[in-house]
Amino acid sequence: MGPFLSCSDVFRTLIRAAQRSMVLVALGAAWPVLGACRDDGPMAVTPPTGGPRISSLIASPASLNLQAGQQRSIDLIARDSTGQLVANPPIVWRSDAPATATVDASGGIRAVAPGIARITATSGSISALVQVAVSGAAPGIAQWRIARPGVSDVTILGLWDDGAGSSYAVGQGGIMLRSRANGPWEVISLNTTETLTGVWGSSPTDLWIVGAGGVLYHGDGVRFTPVSSGTTTTLLEVWGLAANDVFIAGDRGTILHFDGTAWSPQPTPVTEDLWGIWGANGTNVFVVGNNGVILRSNGTTWQRMTTPNGNPLFDVWGTSVGNVFAVGIFGTILRFDGVQWSTMPAPGRANLFAMRGRAFNDVYAVGNGGATYHFDGLTWRALSIGSGQNLRAIAPRGDGTLRLAGWWGTVVTLRGAAATATATTELSDPALLSVYGAGNSTMFAVGLGGAVYRRVGASWLQDAVPSVNDLYGISGNGPSDIVAVGDTGSVLRFDGSAWTRETAPTTGLLRAVWSGGGQHVIVGERGTILRSNGAGWSPQQSGTQQFLRGVWGTDPANVYAVGDGGTVLRFDGGRWQSLIVPSTNRLRAVWGTSANDVFVVGDSGTALRYDGVAWEKFTAPTTRDLRTLWGRGPTEVYAAGDSGTVLRFTGAGWQTLTTPARGFIYAMFGIPNSAGLALVGEGARIVEGQP
Repeated sequence: MGPFLSCSDVFRTLIRAAQRSMVLVALGAAWPVLGACRDDGPMAVTPPTGGPRISSLIASPASLNLQAGQQRSIDLIARDSTGQLVANPPIVWRSDAPATATVDASGGIRAVAPGIARITATSGSISALVQVAVSGAAPGIAQWRIARPGVSDVTILGLWDDGAGSSYAVGQGGIMLRSRANGPWEVISLNTTETLTGVWGSSPTDLWIVGAGGVLYHGDGVRFTPVSSGTTTTLLEVWGLAANDVFIAGDRGTILHFDGTAWSPQPTPVTEDLWGIWGANGTNVFVVGNNGVILRSNGTTWQRMTTPNGNPLFDVWGTSVGNVFAVGIFGTILRFDGVQWSTMPAPGRANLFAMRGRAFNDVYAVGNGGATYHFDGLTWRALSIGSGQNLRAIAPRGDGTLRLAGWWGTVVTLRGAAATATATTELSDPALLSVYGAGNSTMFAVGLGGAVYRRVGASWLQDAVPSVNDLYGISGNGPSDIVAVGDTGSVLRFDGSAWTRETAPTTGLLRAVWSGGGQHVIVGERGTILRSNGAGWSPQQSGTQQFLRGVWGTDPANVYAVGDGGTVLRFDGGRWQSLIVPSTNRLRAVWGTSANDVFVVGDSGTALRYDGVAWEKFTAPTTRDLRTLWGRGPTEVYAAGDSGTVLRFTGAGWQTLTTPARGFIYAMFGIPNSAGLALVGEGARIVEGQP
């Protein structure tokens, strides 16, 4: 017989209270506490004089799923009529199907062949039952490949095209991206970790790059060398009229000028941060910045101009001295007609960070949430580019197209003009936070910035969707009823052909969604639970304010939600109830094969299983946070999380798998119409495995 368990005084109090109230088995709410004590070691209990009389015998786990050839031991908890634990009672073990599973005198079970066996432990007239389901071998995933490596997930802050087929993008972490001769993008390191904020060149072989800490580089398109800027102030933008007439704007009113030989500071009448530069000629150069600052140079001095408001301005561009635009927060668009600045009506209130144009009636401004506004000479209109990423830079190209760039390494190419323009996402590597596959090979992954990727063949391509905030969860009832959820109440639904945005009765963060029986259940911050049967969303009372991070069910009347502080809720078709589990760690994912085989994982390697009677706490082979669960059956369950950790539960226990995954793994799901598995995570990296 396996070792009996030690328990704290609190444990004994719970057991006695539950016994008196007779709710242990009825609610399944107190028996899970037993699992919390299974690993505490032998119980030092002295049997009462004359020998104990057993009145209750509990086997844990109450059900097992094993592959033929595997072994596991059973723990027993014996109590007398007063509820006291009894050590070492005499036990007789028996299997009703030894050809399927055998049991030894110590409660060690060995799976022999596929089938069902009932193992009975008997002490006197009291018995405990363990059901053992034995299956054939489930080999699992053996081969892995990187299906989508990603290029870079840094935020791009500066973008420039040389007009001859090569583009340069700079951003966080000292990273520069380069596409030469219209080829693929590559990462170039400039041996700095400072944030790079701007790039501009007078020709394909004369480029300047600026950044934080006064960082300044000069290059010929291939090699870049550091140059002293004479300051440690953050430099925010670089732009010029010619190779010997280049300007830099930066923090605290900084303006530097290059005359072809050396950089020198220019006096300014302001101390605000200056973000954008553009000029029509040497005597008409404009700089914009915080607090609505606009400066104008006459070639000798900088003077502050009168502006309509004090909103921060991030970029400036024009076609002539009498046609200059400036953009900023809350959809601010200003226009200078050669005499004064005035406010223009904008099609939205997105913060705008960059603008460029190809003519006076073909001007573009970009900003948060994928906002792309176009001016046709009369009116500004919003364009849909199929990306919700925050955009920070824009550059016209020699072939007449435009490139837009922003968060998570996003680069979008815009072809055509105005409403007829088409957008193609070249790069975008946001963290992917959830993945779902339907039976007809439809498979999607969703992530930060409202990104949605679709698996097409063996490739993952970005899908055009309505602009929403970060997406954290996706699930479906099949290929024509898929729901993705995210921040600020974002809900998208896919009907088999297109994505549409739905209205949720909350603006909070929606973290996960489960679908089944034609219904969808969403969970999120502050105990939020929403349910839909296909027509709108209705809130449900969860009874908790804890952040709920995962949800799964066998059917709409048996759904589990997990979250912070060891929170586990169960919906029984009528209401949500809190369950007691042997962990107070943050729980991040729940998944199962049936009502009697439910797994939960969370922080610090937490791994739990519910067998229909009690919760069992495993000793997992990791202390990393586990963030996701999915499986193909009771003996092929996968968990994954931080530092590329991937585990598999075989029935006998958890084992560590070796994969090419690195960094955070946020979600996994089976690849439709195959025995494969897809893992998604940071940097939009996707790893796929096959048997």
